[in-house]
Amino acid sequence: MKKILVPLDGSERSLHSVELVKELYHPDDIELTLMYVKEDAQLFIDERSFADAEREMQGVVCPAVQKLEGYKINCEVGFVDPGKEIVKCATINNTDIIIMTKSTKKGLTRMIGSVTSYVVKHTPCIVMIVPE
Repeated sequence: MKKILVPLDGSERSLHSVELVKELYHPDDIELTLMYVKEDAQLFIDERSFADAEREMQGVVCPAVQKLEGYKINCEVGFVDPGKEIVKCATINNTDIIIMTKSTKKGLTRMIGSVTSYVVKHTPCIVMIVPE
């Protein structure tokens, strides 16, 4: 069974990764982790901040979970640095494939984005980048 990680940022674009998962993988063939990273978290996370982040994560991942009926889904939340948190999650969970979308930003990082670029460079697994 393949382990797949899909980072979500709350944008409609990030849900394209969910659609690709459905196109490529049958629910019985994968274990799926949806991840949300709260970038503006305090340096020292207290219980209230963590609870707030988990509530925010639910708002981000719920639309994805609804699209993935029948799939086995785990949810993860990270704090502050999306690239590092995605790589850490992938490493700890022995992820086989990370599926993520391109950046919405302009300029030099517009090709794939700074977070995606970091993940591609530092992750121990395959990274699939979903086109627009």
